[in-house]
Amino acid sequence: MKLISTIMVSLSSLLLLSVLICGLWIKTKKAALAIPEDAVSFHVNLGVATVVITLLTIGMLFFKFVRN
Repeated sequence: MKLISTIMVSLSSLLLLSVLICGLWIKTKKAALAIPEDAVSFHVNLGVATVVITLLTIGMLFFKFVRN
């Protein structure tokens, strides 16, 4: 369980960081560059996946600490 927790926390952190960086980049460059709609769609999907994985991680850690 500790290994799974470590992997989930690492994955959540990495995804949150990449969504933040990419989202800010798209926000600042969208007006200047013609960013394709599929790139925006990809980042929306990445954002949704990040939220789901982060919520799963929080739930898993919550139940782990409540159980102990």
